[in-house]
Amino acid sequence: MALSAKRVDTTPKKSKNTAGTTPAAARKNIDTSTNAGAELVDPNKPLTEKQSLFVKYWAEGESISSASARAGYNDAATFAYRMTKMPNVLALYSQIKAKYEEAGQMTRKKVMDMLIESYDMAKLLAEPSTMVAAAREVGKMCGYYAPTEHKMKIDVTGNVVVDRLNNMSDAELLKLITTGTAHADGV
Repeated sequence: MALSAKRVDTTPKKSKNTAGTTPAAARKNIDTSTNAGAELVDPNKPLTEKQSLFVKYWAEGESISSASARAGYNDAATFAYRMTKMPNVLALYSQIKAKYEEAGQMTRKKVMDMLIESYDMAKLLAEPSTMVAAAREVGKMCGYYAPTEHKMKIDVTGNVVVDRLNNMSDAELLKLITTGTAHADGV
């Protein structure tokens, strides 16, 4: 029996991650499956043809899901909303939107003036529902209907103090009240 030597390949291999790309490429590829990841996309990254179509339809006034469907995306309600967080998509959207505003000679101030004029006209005609509608739109433009964020700090030590107070006898509670809060640290 002859022993055969195994041939060992000594050429350096590029390490690959689970996605099949090199680590350097993986650092450039950002996971856009979340809104946070979508916000990290490079603003200078070129858009695909579908993305450009989506932005065009969205800037023309289509809803996000409608623009996505017209651009050819199957999952219109999911990826499209994440795309609206991508800086490169937002940059093109702003450019196209500015062109439409310029072509229509429309500005935010002009729209606001038209709504105020509509409100005044409705007031003269005694149409309260039309007045409310105009006022609502002005409020939206001013951002008065934007959601507000409330932060709440939950402190577990408060529950511990309440439990200690509940476990005290009436005499101990009376003593605590009469001595004041200066000695409450011993509770």
